[in-house]
Amino acid sequence: MKANRMLGKLVALWVVVVSTSFVGLLTMSNLQASRVVVPDMDCVVEPSNVVELGFSVPGLIQKTYFDRADFVSKGRVMSQLESGVEEASLAIARENARHETGILLRKKSADYGERTRLRNARLASTDSISAQAMDQVNTETAIAKLQVRQEQELHTLSQLEFQQALAILERRSIVSPIEGTIIERYKSEGEYVDNDPVFKLAQLDPLHIEVIVPIELLGTIETGMKGGVVINAPGFENETLEALVRRIDAVGDAASGTYGVRLEMANPDLTIPSGVRCMVNFFAS
Repeated sequence: MKANRMLGKLVALWVVVVSTSFVGLLTMSNLQASRVVVPDMDCVVEPSNVVELGFSVPGLIQKTYFDRADFVSKGRVMSQLESGVEEASLAIARENARHETGILLRKKSADYGERTRLRNARLASTDSISAQAMDQVNTETAIAKLQVRQEQELHTLSQLEFQQALAILERRSIVSPIEGTIIERYKSEGEYVDNDPVFKLAQLDPLHIEVIVPIELLGTIETGMKGGVVINAPGFENETLEALVRRIDAVGDAASGTYGVRLEMANPDLTIPSGVRCMVNFFAS
């Protein structure tokens, strides 16, 4: 009986060990479980987007809010030109756009004219007023109504002029179109700019992995395939990062017998460096 109980415990222990090993196999990374199609290709890690930013109008730089290596969120104002005249024009346009006194005045006049017309129409039905006087009242009432429309149109124009003044002022600011890190700042406060770049900005999430592949491998690598990337940088020597093939050049380079492949790699924490060499293995889908 004791032997049977001991045998049962050994069987149960074996089941636990096998089950644990099986779960470990199931949770193994996809890269380790995939078959390598193209091994050990040299590559370069690059930002997914690099833009040079400048002002759309010439002027004197009044303020810069960021410097080299600073992180900038999308939509942040990075620099501004001296804009005293434009700010004053905007203030005037804002006041003109919010005033509606002219419309109210014309409406009062039109309402009074309509009441006068109705009273005179009743008098005209009893021949108590001349046709000429009635014609004059009708004309004045129509003019008053047209004056209301004219004031409404002028108010609409003043609102458009406010939007125009706002747009003119906004052109004197640099607003970041992407979320990224400043690579270079070319200009400083007090400098005059005219079609000159002020900042160079790099988007680091996601990153692009650029690979030059021999033309003999054309058709082997496909869009959507996974790549295991090992970056040649301190702290990343023994780490394999996952990337996805996003673009494959449709035209190769006849002189070198190669074509380009681009992979995309997520970098939400901005911890993966760019501008460094790497090695990539392509895995079967």
